[in-house]
Amino acid sequence: MLKNVNPLDCPVNSLIDSVLNYFLEVPIPENLDSLLDGFSSLSGCPCLFIDFKNRYVHSNNSKAITLLDSELTRSSSNLFDDILKIKSEREDESVELVYGKHARGVFVPVKVKEVILGYFTYGQFIEKTDPLALKIEQGIPLTNEEKEDAKLLKILSREEIEANIYKSIRFVKGISSQFEMDYDLKNEIKKNQETANQLRVQKTFFENLFENSPEAIVILDNEDKVIQANQEFLRLFEYTQKEIISQKINDLIVPERYKDEGASATRDASVGQLVDMTTIRQTKTGKQIHVQVMGKPIVLDNDQLAVYGIYRNLTQQVWNQKSQKIIHHISEILNSSMNSVEMISKIGEELVQIVGAGRLFLELIAPNRRSLNSFTENDEAFKAIRYSESLSSVVIREKRMLYLNENQINDAIVSNRLSLEITPKSWLGIPLIAEERMLGVFGVAGFVEDSEMNSESIKLLEFLSVQLAAGAIKKAKDSKLRILQRSMQQSPASIVITDLKGDIEYVNPKFCDVTGYSLKEVIGKNPRILKSGVTPNESYREMWETILAGGEWRGEFLNVKKNKELFWERANLSAIKDEFGTITHIVAVKEDITDAKHFEKELLESKNKAEESDRLKSAFLANMSHELRTPLNAVIGFSNLCDDSLSMTEILEFVGLINKSGNQLLGIIEDILSFTSIESEVFQISEEEFFMFNFVEDVKEISKEKRVQENKERLGLLFKKDENFSRVLVKSDYQRLLQVVTNLIKNAFKFTNEGQVEFGYKVDGEELCIYIKDSGVGINENKKNVIFDRFRQADDSITRTFGGTGLGLAICKKIMDMLGGSIEVESEPNVGSVFTLRLNCVISKTDTKKEFNNTNGMQTSNSPLILVAEDEISNFKLIEAILKRNSYEVVRAENGEEAVEMCRKNTNICLVLMDIRMPVMDGLIATKKIKGFSPNLPIIAQTAYAMDGDENKAIEEGCDDYISKPIRKELLLEKIKALI
Repeated sequence: MLKNVNPLDCPVNSLIDSVLNYFLEVPIPENLDSLLDGFSSLSGCPCLFIDFKNRYVHSNNSKAITLLDSELTRSSSNLFDDILKIKSEREDESVELVYGKHARGVFVPVKVKEVILGYFTYGQFIEKTDPLALKIEQGIPLTNEEKEDAKLLKILSREEIEANIYKSIRFVKGISSQFEMDYDLKNEIKKNQETANQLRVQKTFFENLFENSPEAIVILDNEDKVIQANQEFLRLFEYTQKEIISQKINDLIVPERYKDEGASATRDASVGQLVDMTTIRQTKTGKQIHVQVMGKPIVLDNDQLAVYGIYRNLTQQVWNQKSQKIIHHISEILNSSMNSVEMISKIGEELVQIVGAGRLFLELIAPNRRSLNSFTENDEAFKAIRYSESLSSVVIREKRMLYLNENQINDAIVSNRLSLEITPKSWLGIPLIAEERMLGVFGVAGFVEDSEMNSESIKLLEFLSVQLAAGAIKKAKDSKLRILQRSMQQSPASIVITDLKGDIEYVNPKFCDVTGYSLKEVIGKNPRILKSGVTPNESYREMWETILAGGEWRGEFLNVKKNKELFWERANLSAIKDEFGTITHIVAVKEDITDAKHFEKELLESKNKAEESDRLKSAFLANMSHELRTPLNAVIGFSNLCDDSLSMTEILEFVGLINKSGNQLLGIIEDILSFTSIESEVFQISEEEFFMFNFVEDVKEISKEKRVQENKERLGLLFKKDENFSRVLVKSDYQRLLQVVTNLIKNAFKFTNEGQVEFGYKVDGEELCIYIKDSGVGINENKKNVIFDRFRQADDSITRTFGGTGLGLAICKKIMDMLGGSIEVESEPNVGSVFTLRLNCVISKTDTKKEFNNTNGMQTSNSPLILVAEDEISNFKLIEAILKRNSYEVVRAENGEEAVEMCRKNTNICLVLMDIRMPVMDGLIATKKIKGFSPNLPIIAQTAYAMDGDENKAIEEGCDDYISKPIRKELLLEKIKALI
């Protein structure tokens, strides 16, 4: 009968109302007493209760007894008659009529299947208009008598009711007005007393459930006013029963901003909808709490009698979820790659959900332990503050959390002698301690005090302070680890980590750069791929023994790259141990020292050169002393001997020796001054354009003088030019180039005792190539690279045959470098040497053939052209001056061979002045050759050796005339005129 009614969800009055939902009270017909023989003396209010929520359906589904709502509105007698009539008409034997009698306080139902007839004592199921019922519903205190009557208000379940049925009456087919009854009054009274006791127990049980329910339950009338609330509701919302009775629920517990939502919820419940939502409500003191609200109307006969609401407190659950979310987000922030400022700012955004309007701060102890690095949520960076400027100093000193209100803050400022820039209204500081080390203080200042929320907030902040401290330590370690990783990745040294078998597990980018191997190519390989085979195996064995013993090995390897190029490495290898001291890996830090090795080699060479230079300087000074003193000795010595006692012949001899020694001394001084000016960068290069013809003429003149100075008149002196070009115009420093050539020719004479010295040049494009060739002592192969160094000679010993300062070739090398050219040497001992000068200085050149064709076709001058074959420049200059003053054109040949070639190629020559004694080819042989192809060309022989028979010999060889030196101008001009 009471199914669909949950006793746990409703208080007693609500259950009564619910029962009225399921049962309809109808007066029992008066003639029923005659049927209940023996029970007419029983008092009570007879009632008929019909369960119209459950319709009876015949078992074979072909027929059904339906009691409609309209039928229930009839009078009791008609209704009973109708029931019997239905039974009779349908002839349905399965329909049972069950009835019973009752004693006072015992419920005895009478049932026709789903139709129940029953008696109730006064005060049980009564109309709501009953005064006792109204008092109970409104919570009005009862008198003792009323309390006794109220004890009889017990509710029994369907099973309990049916269990008390002790007699049944069956309709017999065809008989509609007779009942067959059998009853036992004594048994009936006993059983109904047991039922009453059970009803009392049940009522007490439901009352206790209502009052002691862990959920807050409230019953509202149709105007949303409170009828009754249980103890949990009163505790949760901080009200008394008296304060809330007849008060509108929305005025009591719904915050202002949730008024519309509250009205909507009660409205939904009033139209029969089940309300189930999560929202916020407030207590009597204004504290807001999170709740789950469930509500439903109590309806009887389609009339809403009341609404019940159940409130479940979710505040702690919501707070826990919120806390977990904040903790999770902060953990993610701490594990992120943010910098400290970004991290603290993000943490502040999370924590503001806890502290609300408070100002978060973080103050860390500075590395110097003398100040604090402070950061608030609005700062962009940490700023240093003194301990006396922050309440955090108290937390740090006492190593405990401080939670201070305004008065406590003022007391702390005075007692700790603090000078705060701004004094907050409230302050919470939590120490950050990790690994037993105080890191600083984390907290909030200026928040609005709320004891309960602050209690939860403080607990969470305390937990987060541990996380933050651990996070700070982890962040520092991670930062160090990242720095270590970056240092390995960006290290200028190669880093290799291997396992104990030597297989590579890690290499940094520098290793790949140096070796040429990619990361993929070396992982899992052994470093022996770098072995060149040069480092002895003993070195590797010693290395492994040292490392596996826990030591550190240092050494150098000559390794090989992927491209087979050799390179030097300096390596430091050591073992990596775990926390138990067990060697797990080997790390090698290697530096490419190839350049350093080369530098070391160069440094060693420089050192050797410096030592050699010091030695050479010493040798140079010793040699210079000899070189200077020798001519000085002659100059001073012979000068002292010159007096009146000497004959003129002796004086002239001494003067000649003094002059020669003076020139020797001058040459030494010039070399020293030239080298000094070059070294001090005072030496200047001045370029000019000049013809090689003129340059060669000066070289000839100087060469002959040097030959005399070196007493090497017996040596031949040969000059050759590029036969392909008659005129070569160059641009360079004439005097410096002449200085180099003169120096080389001087050396050629010095180191040549037999044979000849040859000077020549060739032109190749813009390159001018000048060479000086001799047949002297030559240079050993191991000395070719040092002779151009200062103070160096092919023979540096004190027993050397040839003197000199050792500066000549060094000066030549320096000048050629400054001219933008080069100097080279090819030599073979006892055969001779060839010094070659190369310069890119040619501006233009004239082809010899074209020049000769031009001369033959067009006479550029009416003056006769005379060829002077003369190896001595002074003699040539004298003859040239005589002839040019008398309107003759003059060209020169320095030896007989040149004279022959010039006569062969230049047909404009109208006369030859032939010196008899010349190098390469003497004058008489040259005359014979010239006469062979040009017999009509006049040739006048000239010689300084005027001996008897010389003139006849010259005429016999083909000369047309003869003149001896010294040449007299008048005689020479006369002979020339006679032949032209």
